[in-house]
Amino acid sequence: MRVAVLWSGGKESCLACHKVITQGYDVAYIVTFIGNEPFLCHPVPLMSLQSRALGIPHLKVKVQEPYRKGYMEAISRLVKTERIEGIVTGDISIIDNVHGDWIGGVCEEVGIDVIRPLWGLGRHRILEEVVLGGFRAIFTCVRRPWFDEEWLGRELDIDCLKSLKALSDEYGIDLCGENGEYHTMVVDAPTFKEKIEISKFSKEEKKSLLFISNIEFSLKPKFHG
Repeated sequence: MRVAVLWSGGKESCLACHKVITQGYDVAYIVTFIGNEPFLCHPVPLMSLQSRALGIPHLKVKVQEPYRKGYMEAISRLVKTERIEGIVTGDISIIDNVHGDWIGGVCEEVGIDVIRPLWGLGRHRILEEVVLGGFRAIFTCVRRPWFDEEWLGRELDIDCLKSLKALSDEYGIDLCGENGEYHTMVVDAPTFKEKIEISKFSKEEKKSLLFISNIEFSLKPKFHG
């Protein structure tokens, strides 16, 4: 099946992409829907470098309000012009009653299948698959009061997973950051042909949001011993 992966560059979308590739799906594109507000947590230039590392074209699609209509029109174009037969998402579960099953509803109206390889999996299991599965993700955005600026640029590893579990137990935050507690970007993965090296970045704060900016990064060869 020829599919497009909805792409934020974070751990879930990258893990979902990896899973469908290993399951034999033909991933034709990774797709990012871009609204009017800039992405503070998921820098688009970094996504473009992820695209090069994957060897999969990156489509950046502008959408405006009403967003449901914009998403439907964009996905319909993918079906008609790019012969896309399925949409892959890194969704884990329904987060709230306001948005509900957003992308599922949109795709149902368009008449295209939704593939959700992470749906219903436990949060801890997902993070373990990322940490132990050869993915390298860094924290690009965190929220006070649960996190401070020392988390920015930190790699999601076993020690980090323990810290997240402790924060979840104490404050009730979502272990995967599904309520916006934190965001990540993947700099290496099993399906990357090259890895991304971040050489420099700044730290900024906007209200309770801490995020990295002015990022300098490049692709580097992956050496296999």
